Parts: sequence; structure tokens; C-alpha cells
Amino acid sequence: MEKTVTILFNPMSRMVTVPAGKTVLDAIRGAGIQFEAICGGKAQCGKCRIIRIRGDCSEDKDICSQCLSPGERRHGYKLACLTKVWSDAEFTIPVESRIDQPQILLTSEVNEGEFKPAGRWFQVQVVKDGPSAILGPSIRLPGYTGVKPQISTEIITRILASSEPVSALITTTGGSPEVIEINNSESIPKAYGVAIDLGTTTVAALLVDLSTGKILARASALNKQITYGEELVTRIVIGRTPSGLASLRSAAIGSINEAIGRLISDAGIDQNAVVDCCIGGNTVMCWLFAGIDPSPLDYVDVEISTTPILMRVQESGLVIHKKGWIWCLPAVSRFVGGDAVGDLITAGIDQSEDLSLLIDLGTNGEIVLGNRDWLVSTSCASGPAFEGAGLRCGMRAMLGAIEHASIERETGEAVIRVIGDTLPKGICGSGIIDAAPAMAAAGILDFTGKFVEGAPGVRNTEDGPGYVLVPAEKSGTGRDIVITKQDMAYLMDTKAAVCGAISVLMMKYRIKITDIKHVYLAGAFGTYGSIEKLTEFGIIPEFPHAEYHRIGNGSLSGAYQSLISIDNRDRAISIAEKMGYIDLLVDTDFIDEYWAALRIPGKRELFPSFFRKNN
Repeated sequence: MEKTVTILFNPMSRMVTVPAGKTVLDAIRGAGIQFEAICGGKAQCGKCRIIRIRGDCSEDKDICSQCLSPGERRHGYKLACLTKVWSDAEFTIPVESRIDQPQILLTSEVNEGEFKPAGRWFQVQVVKDGPSAILGPSIRLPGYTGVKPQISTEIITRILASSEPVSALITTTGGSPEVIEINNSESIPKAYGVAIDLGTTTVAALLVDLSTGKILARASALNKQITYGEELVTRIVIGRTPSGLASLRSAAIGSINEAIGRLISDAGIDQNAVVDCCIGGNTVMCWLFAGIDPSPLDYVDVEISTTPILMRVQESGLVIHKKGWIWCLPAVSRFVGGDAVGDLITAGIDQSEDLSLLIDLGTNGEIVLGNRDWLVSTSCASGPAFEGAGLRCGMRAMLGAIEHASIERETGEAVIRVIGDTLPKGICGSGIIDAAPAMAAAGILDFTGKFVEGAPGVRNTEDGPGYVLVPAEKSGTGRDIVITKQDMAYLMDTKAAVCGAISVLMMKYRIKITDIKHVYLAGAFGTYGSIEKLTEFGIIPEFPHAEYHRIGNGSLSGAYQSLISIDNRDRAISIAEKMGYIDLLVDTDFIDEYWAALRIPGKRELFPSFFRKNN
């Protein structure tokens, strides 16, 4: 019989039993603990830190020594992905490796617009006399207009057998109208729907009254796929195998159900009253949720259908009315998905004659340029840098994260603001967007993003030159919170990819910075990041004639718009069908624009006021 071991994880006191020889990361996944594992267990990120308390375990010491300092090793730190457990054991998950109390953006204020939901209840009228009942009783639905709905023999029998008033639930999400449920009561029940943003990191959800369009509750949850890796490419690799795909799908379904559970609990309704669901998410997330093999998304020339993913609830595992439907906003390409289409619906670019630019940077970056006549998109591997991940002391926007930072030029000391007004544990995306240009302005960084030797605040750290934001005695981890030279190399690479992508779109269509009339910033990047700092660092060009709009969670807002109006579903399909896509992996202009953006802030023509001020 296979030997098993029991592992205790502190401080959450979670215990799990696994086969001997399994990695601690496998055990953490089995225990359902939200945990940092950016690379998905490939021993590349060094983020999956744990502290061994007791137990027999083995590890790859060469790789661990590259990711962990000698001091950390002495204190029992190990990497969960490389540590195999051979006996009952106990580990502590340190604060920097935990994922808790995230600051999650739900949505901006939504424009309710035209109300035309896919699911509604109607009173049933049974006609037993008159010309229409010559061949037997007939069924009418007063107030309903449109194609005659499909009604199963079983439901017809129940209607005719009822001695009480009957109402029928009709949905058109599946394509043809159909009656999916009846209710025996004098009062007509209410139908509800959920709008979901299935993000790479988080799931956000809205509960909506389908008789009014009113938002009744909001909820969010972390995407349980996090422990399998932060980046989309990592999840594609895992999803290639049937077991990997099943695990990722189960994690996505569990995350959505967690958010839905909070919605119905807050609203005090029955889960079966939720009859319709619209989901916005990138192409990879939606394919994994639907159980579609993501392997084709590895290839540049893959053709992506703009037909929305449509599923019956009972096939999905979601905890709502099993005969309801799930409708996913359509994708454009392998890395521009329904979330970007939702952004466009929210921003209204497809209905405006003004030239506009949409930027949504998260784990993956989507950029769209155009107006009502034409739309072109691209995506860039922004990585999780702007969400705080991938950095030595980076973290998500949660309790203890540095969300804003400035630097005193004379002393080089940082002035910070921390989420939750507590001791800082690390720095999140908005914090690093503040800190990077501040370091450049203070002379701590040169124009290539390298640390200037002898500048105020620059020290030699374990990883070479770096800037200490918070000394160990003032941090919540007991260690210095630093920005290292490797961090800056990663940030410069990320910012060059984003700015280069924007520049490619503008260059292809001969657009100048003065031509852009509106810039829409989506997601947490657009909500919390300072526009001034984004431009100073060179992430986005200067647009002197543009109005800036922060649209919040445009994916969720787009899912909401599609939930309350089937016309917006047609609009979403139209957007996906007419939007062009430029794949930067094979575009010959991108490498030149990328290299030009590898300086602070970037090309002279994209940042004219910076060069005027500094000449």
C-alpha cells in the first residue's frame, strides 16, 4: 500500500494527507490554500517560500540556493515546488507567500442603458374554450412577444394539470426561446442573473434583478488557479493534459461558485432563482472554464472563433438553476478575449467617431485603437509586474502592500502609503508605478533604469545594487523591502513591451499622439495607477489632446451590459468580428519599438514635453 504523510500548515492550522514524496506545493494545492506560485512550480520565480518546522524532506539545494539568501536558508526557508516530503511534517507559510485580504476592484459605475434581458417570467393562461382550443387546451403567455417558445411535453403536462395560477420562465440565451421552469403561485417570481469577470488572478461578480436591471449584490474571490501559476502560458502548458485541464477547470468553477455563494447569501435568495449568467474573461480563462484543450493557443497562427462559448448550466458545475445558460463574451484572438470586448462595450469606443485608445494591463496586456468605423488590437506579455508580482518584494494589492511611494530628492528616503495602514510587507503595482519614476527623478536611476552608484538610498543588497524602500526594522516581514537591479530590469522590459505595443499600433495606422481624443484605462492598473507617473516612467506615451477615463473593471461591466440586454450580446459579437489583431511575436516593427522604449521615458516623439523640459 502506498505510504502517505500528514502535513500541517501554519498559521492557518490546515492539515492535509498526501502520498510520500509529493512536493509541498502539491500538498498546498490539495489543502486549498491560496499561495504564491507565480511560475506554477517550475522553480523559476522563487516566490513559493515556506519555513520547515519539522519533518523529513528533500530538495534541490543548488536551485534553492539561487533563490534563497543564506540567512533565509539558516532560518529554515525552502521552496515549496522543490521540497519533497517523506514523513509527517509541519511548515509555516510566511506572510509574503500568503494571499489574503486582497483589494479587488469590482467595477466602475455601469450604464444600465437599454433593458432587454434574456430570461423573464410570464403569467401563463390556459385557454380551454373557443376556436384556439378546438384541438384541445392551448397555452398563452400574455405580455410575451417574439418567436413561439419551445415547451417540453413534461412542462405542458404540468401546466395543464395545475389547479393554481402558473407562471413560466422563458430564456433566449440558448438561441431559441424556451420555457425552462414553471411556478405554481398567484405571484410571479423574480428572475436573477449573474455577471462574472473571470480574471487570471481574481473573480468578480454581480447579482442582477432581471426584472429591473438593478445590481443587488457584489462579490469577489481569488481565482483558485493561482497556485498553478500566474501567467497564461504556464496554465496553457498545464492544461495540455486531461488531468491538468480538469484541475484548472475545477479551480475556475470553484472560484466562480465561491463568488456566487456570497452573492446569493447577501441577497437572501435561492440559488435556483439565478437563471442566466454572462462571463467576461480572456481567451485562456474561458477555454479552461469550458474544458476546452488550450494547446492550440500556443500557436501564433491559430484561428480563434468569434462565436461566444455557450453552455447549459448543468454541464458547467455552477450552483445556479441547472436549466439556465452561460454565455461568454466572444474572443478576438488567442490573447485578446472577451474581457477586452467587455472593456470596449463599457468605454463605448465602438459607437464613437472620436479616435480612442484602450489600455488594460494585468497579467496579460490588451491594447485597442480605433473608433466606430474600425478597431485594431494587440496584446503584450506585460506579465504580472503591474500587479506587483514578479518582483523581489512584490505582492498583490492587499493588506500590507505599499500602494503609493514618493522619494525625498535630497535624502533619498521613501515616503510610503500602505493598504490597511499597517506595517508594509511588500509593494504592489500602483506602488511600483509611483516608485520607479520617483527614483529616476531623484537621480537614483539613470535613463536606462540602472541604479546610480553612490546615489542616496542605493545600497548593495544580496542581489546586487538596489534601493531600500523600507528597512527591516520598519517592515512587517522583518526583512528589508527593496527594489533590486533584477526588479528594475524586469520593470524596464515590461514597460518597454507596453509602450512598444502602443507605438506599433499607432505607427501601423499613421496615428500621432496629438490625434488621440480619448484614453480609456481599465482594471486595477487604470484605477489606481497615477496617469502622471505612468507617463513619466514611459509606460504610456503623452497624449496632449486626450481626455483620460478610468473605467474600472470593464470586463465585469461588459458582462453586466450583456446580461441585461441581448442587444449588447449582438454588439459584442460585432466588435469581435470587426476587430483586427496584430501579433507582436511575428511583427517586424515591434522589436525596434521595444528597443526604443528601453529608456526612461522613451522615444522623443512620444514624450515631447519631457524632452523640452530636460533640454
